[in-house]
Amino acid sequence: MLGSVEDRQLVSPVGATVVSVIAARTTVPANYPVVTLRFDGFGLTGDLSNLVATVGNAPFAGKFQVTDGVGPTDCSGVVPLASDASSGAEGQSSTISVSDSYACLIPTDSLVRAGQSAILVVTAQARNDVASLPVTAVAGRLQKGQVRRPDGTVVDVGLGATDGARIEITSGLKAGDAVSATPPDLDPQSK
Repeated sequence: MLGSVEDRQLVSPVGATVVSVIAARTTVPANYPVVTLRFDGFGLTGDLSNLVATVGNAPFAGKFQVTDGVGPTDCSGVVPLASDASSGAEGQSSTISVSDSYACLIPTDSLVRAGQSAILVVTAQARNDVASLPVTAVAGRLQKGQVRRPDGTVVDVGLGATDGARIEITSGLKAGDAVSATPPDLDPQSK
Protein backbone atom coordinates (compact mmCIF):
# COMPACT_ATOMS: atom_id res chain seq x y z
CA MET A 1 0.00 0.00 0.00
CA LEU A 2 1.37 3.39 -1.02
CA GLY A 3 -1.10 5.62 0.80
CA SER A 4 -4.70 6.77 0.58
CA VAL A 5 -6.80 9.49 -0.99
CA GLU A 6 -9.88 10.17 1.15
CA ASP A 7 -11.16 6.61 1.81
CA ARG A 8 -9.52 5.03 -1.26
CA GLN A 9 -6.28 3.07 -0.80
CA LEU A 10 -3.49 3.45 -3.36
CA VAL A 11 -1.92 0.06 -3.95
CA SER A 12 0.97 -0.72 -6.30
CA PRO A 13 0.09 -3.56 -8.70
CA VAL A 14 3.69 -4.86 -8.53
CA GLY A 15 6.86 -4.42 -6.56
CA ALA A 16 8.35 -1.12 -7.73
CA THR A 17 10.52 1.76 -6.60
CA VAL A 18 8.75 4.95 -5.49
CA VAL A 19 10.17 7.84 -7.54
CA SER A 20 7.96 10.65 -6.27
CA VAL A 21 4.92 11.33 -4.09
CA ILE A 22 2.83 14.49 -4.19
CA ALA A 23 2.72 16.46 -0.93
CA ALA A 24 0.00 15.53 1.56
CA ARG A 25 -3.25 17.53 1.45
CA THR A 26 -2.50 18.84 -2.06
CA THR A 27 -5.54 19.44 -4.26
CA VAL A 28 -5.03 18.11 -7.78
CA PRO A 29 -7.23 17.73 -10.87
CA ALA A 30 -8.75 14.39 -11.89
CA ASN A 31 -6.29 11.84 -13.31
CA TYR A 32 -3.28 13.71 -11.93
CA PRO A 33 -0.51 11.28 -10.90
CA VAL A 34 -0.02 11.43 -7.14
CA VAL A 35 2.61 8.67 -6.96
CA THR A 36 5.21 7.86 -9.61
CA LEU A 37 6.74 4.38 -9.57
CA ARG A 38 9.60 2.73 -11.47
CA PHE A 39 9.27 -0.95 -12.42
CA ASP A 40 12.59 -2.69 -13.02
CA GLY A 41 11.53 -5.40 -15.43
CA PHE A 42 10.09 -6.07 -18.87
CA GLY A 43 6.83 -4.73 -20.21
CA LEU A 44 4.72 -4.51 -23.34
CA THR A 45 3.40 -1.08 -24.23
CA GLY A 46 0.43 0.04 -26.28
CA ASP A 47 -1.84 3.00 -26.93
CA LEU A 48 -5.10 2.40 -25.07
CA SER A 49 -6.66 5.82 -25.74
CA ASN A 50 -9.72 4.31 -27.47
CA LEU A 51 -10.33 1.88 -24.60
CA VAL A 52 -9.81 4.63 -21.99
CA ALA A 53 -12.26 6.89 -23.87
CA THR A 54 -14.99 4.25 -23.73
CA VAL A 55 -14.54 2.82 -20.23
CA GLY A 56 -12.87 5.67 -18.34
CA ASN A 57 -10.53 4.83 -15.49
CA ALA A 58 -11.73 1.26 -15.01
CA PRO A 59 -9.05 -1.14 -13.86
CA PHE A 60 -7.44 -2.99 -16.77
CA ALA A 61 -6.16 -6.55 -16.94
CA GLY A 62 -4.11 -8.19 -19.64
CA LYS A 63 -2.59 -11.37 -21.01
CA PHE A 64 0.38 -11.70 -23.31
CA GLN A 65 1.77 -14.41 -25.57
CA VAL A 66 5.40 -14.17 -26.67
CA THR A 67 5.82 -15.31 -30.27
CA ASP A 68 7.45 -18.76 -30.11
CA GLY A 69 7.81 -18.30 -26.36
CA VAL A 70 6.00 -18.15 -23.03
CA GLY A 71 2.30 -17.58 -22.66
CA PRO A 72 -0.46 -16.95 -22.54
CA THR A 73 0.49 -15.31 -19.25
CA ASP A 74 -1.31 -12.76 -17.08
CA CYS A 75 0.27 -9.31 -16.87
CA SER A 76 1.37 -8.41 -13.33
CA GLY A 77 -0.52 -5.18 -13.92
CA VAL A 78 -1.65 -2.90 -16.74
CA VAL A 79 -0.65 0.63 -15.81
CA PRO A 80 -0.42 4.06 -17.47
CA LEU A 81 3.05 5.18 -18.45
CA ALA A 82 4.35 8.52 -17.26
CA SER A 83 5.94 10.78 -19.83
CA ASP A 84 7.99 13.96 -19.54
CA ALA A 85 5.59 16.72 -20.54
CA SER A 86 8.31 19.34 -20.48
CA SER A 87 11.97 19.51 -19.63
CA GLY A 88 12.55 21.95 -16.89
CA ALA A 89 15.15 24.66 -17.09
CA GLU A 90 18.39 24.01 -15.26
CA GLY A 91 17.69 23.68 -11.57
CA GLN A 92 13.96 23.06 -12.09
CA SER A 93 12.25 19.69 -12.18
CA SER A 94 10.41 18.59 -15.28
CA THR A 95 6.68 18.00 -15.32
CA ILE A 96 5.45 14.40 -15.41
CA SER A 97 2.15 13.60 -17.10
CA VAL A 98 0.22 10.42 -17.83
CA SER A 99 0.15 9.49 -21.52
CA ASP A 100 -2.28 7.36 -23.53
CA SER A 101 0.33 4.59 -23.48
CA TYR A 102 -0.06 1.77 -21.00
CA ALA A 103 2.27 -1.07 -20.08
CA CYS A 104 1.56 -4.71 -19.40
CA LEU A 105 4.11 -5.43 -16.68
CA ILE A 106 5.60 -8.87 -17.30
CA PRO A 107 6.04 -11.02 -14.19
CA THR A 108 9.71 -11.03 -13.19
CA ASP A 109 9.84 -14.84 -13.23
CA SER A 110 8.79 -15.03 -16.93
CA LEU A 111 11.44 -16.22 -19.36
CA VAL A 112 11.50 -13.30 -21.81
CA ARG A 113 14.22 -11.32 -23.56
CA ALA A 114 14.43 -7.78 -24.87
CA GLY A 115 13.26 -7.47 -28.48
CA GLN A 116 10.94 -10.48 -28.55
CA SER A 117 7.57 -10.04 -30.28
CA ALA A 118 4.37 -10.64 -28.37
CA ILE A 119 0.61 -10.32 -28.65
CA LEU A 120 -1.14 -8.38 -25.89
CA VAL A 121 -4.84 -8.51 -25.04
CA VAL A 122 -6.13 -5.88 -22.60
CA THR A 123 -9.58 -6.04 -21.01
CA ALA A 124 -11.59 -3.87 -18.64
CA GLN A 125 -13.99 -5.04 -15.97
CA ALA A 126 -17.51 -5.71 -17.23
CA ARG A 127 -20.29 -3.52 -15.85
CA ASN A 128 -23.67 -5.04 -15.09
CA ASP A 129 -27.09 -3.51 -14.52
CA VAL A 130 -26.59 -0.51 -16.82
CA ALA A 131 -28.99 0.80 -19.45
CA SER A 132 -27.52 0.13 -22.88
CA LEU A 133 -28.40 0.05 -26.56
CA PRO A 134 -26.76 -1.51 -29.59
CA VAL A 135 -24.12 0.91 -30.93
CA THR A 136 -25.83 0.69 -34.33
CA ALA A 137 -28.89 2.49 -32.86
CA VAL A 138 -26.88 5.44 -31.49
CA ALA A 139 -25.31 8.38 -33.32
CA GLY A 140 -22.18 9.39 -31.40
CA ARG A 141 -19.72 7.44 -29.26
CA LEU A 142 -18.00 9.72 -26.70
CA GLN A 143 -20.10 11.15 -23.84
CA LYS A 144 -22.89 12.58 -26.04
CA GLY A 145 -25.08 11.03 -28.69
CA GLN A 146 -28.55 10.89 -30.17
CA VAL A 147 -31.21 8.24 -30.71
CA ARG A 148 -34.44 8.31 -32.70
CA ARG A 149 -37.79 7.39 -31.15
CA PRO A 150 -40.24 5.36 -33.25
CA ASP A 151 -42.27 8.57 -33.91
CA GLY A 152 -39.16 10.14 -35.53
CA THR A 153 -38.22 12.56 -32.75
CA VAL A 154 -34.53 12.75 -31.91
CA VAL A 155 -33.41 12.50 -28.27
CA ASP A 156 -30.03 13.65 -26.93
CA VAL A 157 -28.49 10.99 -24.70
CA GLY A 158 -25.47 10.75 -22.43
CA LEU A 159 -23.09 7.93 -23.32
CA GLY A 160 -20.80 5.84 -21.15
CA ALA A 161 -18.80 2.67 -21.57
CA THR A 162 -19.02 0.47 -24.66
CA ASP A 163 -17.84 -3.01 -25.50
CA GLY A 164 -18.02 -2.32 -29.23
CA ALA A 165 -21.45 -3.95 -29.62
CA ARG A 166 -23.48 -2.13 -26.96
CA ILE A 167 -23.09 1.33 -25.42
CA GLU A 168 -24.17 2.56 -21.97
CA ILE A 169 -26.91 5.22 -21.88
CA THR A 170 -26.28 7.47 -18.88
CA SER A 171 -29.03 10.05 -19.43
CA GLY A 172 -31.85 11.07 -21.76
CA LEU A 173 -33.85 7.82 -21.66
CA LYS A 174 -35.75 5.88 -19.01
CA ALA A 175 -36.00 2.11 -18.70
CA GLY A 176 -38.66 0.89 -21.13
CA ASP A 177 -38.38 3.84 -23.57
CA ALA A 178 -38.64 2.66 -27.17
CA VAL A 179 -36.02 3.73 -29.72
CA SER A 180 -35.56 3.03 -33.41
CA ALA A 181 -32.90 0.55 -34.46
CA THR A 182 -31.72 3.19 -36.97
CA PRO A 183 -29.81 6.18 -35.54
CA PRO A 184 -30.70 9.77 -36.44
CA ASP A 185 -29.33 11.11 -39.71
CA LEU A 186 -26.51 13.46 -38.76
CA ASP A 187 -26.50 15.32 -42.09
CA PRO A 188 -27.65 18.91 -41.28
CA GLN A 189 -28.93 19.30 -44.88
CA SER A 190 -31.51 16.54 -44.33
CA LYS A 191 -33.69 18.51 -41.85
